[in-house]
Amino acid sequence: MQSTMQGGSLFRWFEQLCRIKIERLRNAVIPKGDRIQGNVIPALGGVYVFWWMTGPAKLRSKECNRRLQLKGPGGRWVGMVIDDDWLGLSTDLPIPLYVGKSGGSLRNRIGQHLMLSKLRILSRGRRSKKEKAPTTSCQLRAGVEHLFPFEIDTRSLILDNVGFSFVELPNDGNAVNRFYLEDLAIGLMRPVLNVDIER
Repeated sequence: MQSTMQGGSLFRWFEQLCRIKIERLRNAVIPKGDRIQGNVIPALGGVYVFWWMTGPAKLRSKECNRRLQLKGPGGRWVGMVIDDDWLGLSTDLPIPLYVGKSGGSLRNRIGQHLMLSKLRILSRGRRSKKEKAPTTSCQLRAGVEHLFPFEIDTRSLILDNVGFSFVELPNDGNAVNRFYLEDLAIGLMRPVLNVDIER
C-alpha cells in the first residue's frame, strides 16, 4: 500500500489529538500497575500525546528540576530552562509533555515509553546533564525522571499525573500522515520532553 498525504484532514486530526481520551494512565493499566490493560489502548498505528493532568503545583515545586543540559553539536552541552511560560502553567490546562507516533501498535509503543516493570529507570539525584536512558524508546519515562530526579517511584508518579490522547492512523498508507501530524503537534504544542539538540 502506498502512503499518501491527506492535507485537508491534518487539522481535523490535530483537533482530535487535543481531546484527552485517558485522564490518568492509572486507568489504562492492571491494578498492580505493571502492565497495560489489553483493550484500553488500540493495537493500531497512530499519533499520540502524553499530558500532565494534575495542575501546576508539582511542576512548580522545588522537587521539579527544570534546568537541563542536553548534548549538542560537537559533544558540547547546551543548557535548557523550562520556564512557566513554556509549560503554560498560568493557563491551568493540561500540559503536553511528549508527542510521538507509531506505525504498528499504539499499545506496544506506550508500553515501551512507560517501562512499567520498574519503579524507576534512571539513577536518583539532581544533575543538570541529561542522563542516557536505558532504551531509545522510553522518552516519556526518562524525561519525567529528569524532571523529578529524587522521586523513588516514577511509575506511580506517571500513572497518577499523566493522561493520554491519540489519533488512530493505521497501516503503511498513513505513514506520511503520521509524520506530518506528529511534526505539526510538536511545533504547535512545544512539548518539553520532545526537545532534541541537533548534533
